[in-house]
Amino acid sequence: MYCTKCGVQLDDASRYCSNCGAATGNAPAEPRQPFRRLERPYEGRKVAGVCLGLAHYWGVDPVLVRILFVALALFPALPAIIPYIVCWIIMPNEQRGSLAHSVPSQA
Repeated sequence: MYCTKCGVQLDDASRYCSNCGAATGNAPAEPRQPFRRLERPYEGRKVAGVCLGLAHYWGVDPVLVRILFVALALFPALPAIIPYIVCWIIMPNEQRGSLAHSVPSQA
């Protein structure tokens, strides 16, 4: 087997080229990033969970999203209220696992 980048001959069991470090066909696949869902979490909600859900989806601090919504709702005459209500209606609630969030029965 030969490296596709530098042309050096490699062992058939090699995962990476010893010369340039390029991955061969034997290299393990790169782990895929988990699929992010836009949803309203149950834990940490203040009103409806819209700001928290958007913050989790964008990967930012929820306080920043909440401050942005409040600033847009107060200063330029309520432009954030309607999108907030639309997101509240459209965004699904967080899916709770049947075993992860179940309440243990009292025996």
